[in-house]
Amino acid sequence: MVTTLRLRDHLGRDLVNATPGTSDATDTIGRSVIADNKDFMGRTLMGTTWAISTAYAAGDYTELSTGELLKVTVAGTSHGATEPTAPGYGETVTDGTVTWIQV
Repeated sequence: MVTTLRLRDHLGRDLVNATPGTSDATDTIGRSVIADNKDFMGRTLMGTTWAISTAYAAGDYTELSTGELLKVTVAGTSHGATEPTAPGYGETVTDGTVTWIQV
């Protein structure tokens, strides 16, 4: 299986076992992803996009409009008028009361 950083299929349904950075993601009926961002038919997988004034729990992931993936390390609520800037792999950024790490 291919390592994926995406969380949803092309229709926005959650992938099964979609832990970003792992290779065990499948669609709702068990078909494996074929590329890091494509489903079994080559359709683009989706992440959960960042949103203003949204509560995030520790362990949640979001995808920035520029394609970077962030994981919540400290739960809270996003605040900025625009999404945070990706801090660089393994680095953190604070957004309102949420602390993100780029993965």
